[in-house]
Amino acid sequence: MPITDTRKNTRYSTSLPVAFTLAEVVASESAYLNNISISGMSFNSMVALEPGTVIMLHFPVSKPVFSTPGLVVWCRKMAFQYGIGVGYIDVDEEFRLRMVEVVRRIDKYRRQEQRTGRTVSGQDATLEWFALFGAEFFGAE
Repeated sequence: MPITDTRKNTRYSTSLPVAFTLAEVVASESAYLNNISISGMSFNSMVALEPGTVIMLHFPVSKPVFSTPGLVVWCRKMAFQYGIGVGYIDVDEEFRLRMVEVVRRIDKYRRQEQRTGRTVSGQDATLEWFALFGAEFFGAE
């Protein structure tokens, strides 16, 4: 479901698993995305990340794990963690659109499952969708 605010790109809620690593420091953390758009994504982290920091994003739902660099554009302190906003680096528009399309398809899959009476979390829907359709989606060029 789209999230509306003053940003120029529509954001889509998601529970897509993501991990990140810092190049300058040997550190990593696993999380789930909060939302994604064609300009970037956000997730929560137990550690603060300084805006301007380049991180590697790893999406472990595909085999091999897909990785891409990202630039931290904002970091907001929350109750027990930090909200992190990341923009894409050196990624063409086709890739950005495909990332958003994956989220939309997972959301559609989750809604279809719910219509059959099955309760499925966003995280479970993501893992199931990738197991069922991920190879076909990412294999098609």
